[in-house]
Amino acid sequence: MTERLKKILHKNKEVLVLDYSDFNADGMIELLLAAKELIMREEKNVLVLSILNKKNYVSPKFMRTIEREVRQVEHLILKNAVTGISDMQGWIVKGMNLWYRRQLHVFDSADKALDFLVSD
Repeated sequence: MTERLKKILHKNKEVLVLDYSDFNADGMIELLLAAKELIMREEKNVLVLSILNKKNYVSPKFMRTIEREVRQVEHLILKNAVTGISDMQGWIVKGMNLWYRRQLHVFDSADKALDFLVSD
């Protein structure tokens, strides 16, 4: 799982990257929970980039897990970005942003997302 959950430096700022590419709902949940545990263990502010692709399906089970689990660490998430989502997933993100304290920003490339995350 470590290759799917890693920290990178972008313009001298640390970003936590979650690579959900090709995962099914259970794999996505496992990665989300591992990221939450890491954030809780380190207990410091974090920038988060989530990478998805056309093979990912944002299931109701995954969304319920986000609702339940992310609340415990959202106060530590400074910025949150996602790449690789479909138009339908984009609508799900818009709905999620209605209740999520930290807005999830959608980008068409990881480079653009990283630049946004590290910008002041």
